[in-house]
Amino acid sequence: MTPAQRVAKAVEYGSQIHPQYAKEFDSGIAVAWHRVPSAMGCFGLWSDDNRAEHYDNLCAFDGRIVLAGEHASYLPAWQEGAVTSALDAIDRLQQRARVGGAA
Repeated sequence: MTPAQRVAKAVEYGSQIHPQYAKEFDSGIAVAWHRVPSAMGCFGLWSDDNRAEHYDNLCAFDGRIVLAGEHASYLPAWQEGAVTSALDAIDRLQQRARVGGAA
């Protein structure tokens, strides 16, 4: 689809959830991230072997740093994956703070 077609489809789908969406819509932009050379893709995609080898390490604390995002979830390419990953990181951070293991 062209960018304009993608925006129109998003408005169409959004209107199924929020009937006023099309009426309130002003303008939009659509980016095919997988076609942007400098982006090198639009989401993390794990093979089973790579996930088995690297996923736990990616999600582990590194001193005071913990990563979160769709790439650190079992729901790649979805905002839900980013949110669940963030909630997991927050829960683990809170648990770490409660037991006094701040790094």
